[in-house]
Amino acid sequence: LQYGFVLLGLALVGGFFFVRFIRTPSGRMTYDQAMLGIPYISTLFKKLYLSRFADNMNTMLISGIPMVRALELTSTVINNKVYENILATAVEEVTGGRTLSESLSSNPHEIPGIMVQMMKVGEETGEVGSILKTMSRFYTREVTTAVDSLVSLIEPLMIVMLGGGVAVLLASVLIPIYNIASSQ
Repeated sequence: LQYGFVLLGLALVGGFFFVRFIRTPSGRMTYDQAMLGIPYISTLFKKLYLSRFADNMNTMLISGIPMVRALELTSTVINNKVYENILATAVEEVTGGRTLSESLSSNPHEIPGIMVQMMKVGEETGEVGSILKTMSRFYTREVTTAVDSLVSLIEPLMIVMLGGGVAVLLASVLIPIYNIASSQ
């Protein structure tokens, strides 16, 4: 019992310092990079960030906000330092005369080729807003599908863990009763 309190105390202190570390700029960048490096989970997060990017850019461009300002505002909404840096670089490059698709193509691990190609088509046809709307719907569906798959994988594990907890609880009550009954 005493070791349990020590472990709980260590977990609380570790959690406190972890939260403090994440609140620093370098800590947040490290955390966001780590989240994008976890297998299976990283694809979910990437799709989520791409969905946010496409949805916000679509809304702003359709509202008449200039591309550079829309990129600046979208970089604050995504809530991931890696993607914020990508969009900050895109702001500089678009201001310098490059197209958005060219700027995004320099990050193939974070921005998939299909999004870059769709953006390029949108830039050539002048329909960036509608392309982004399509991409937003696509990635929103992808996120929903990925979350549903993840939940369906976790459900059996949770049922087994719950069953194991009930078995331990039942055994901790019944074994002493059987021991007392058999000793008399």
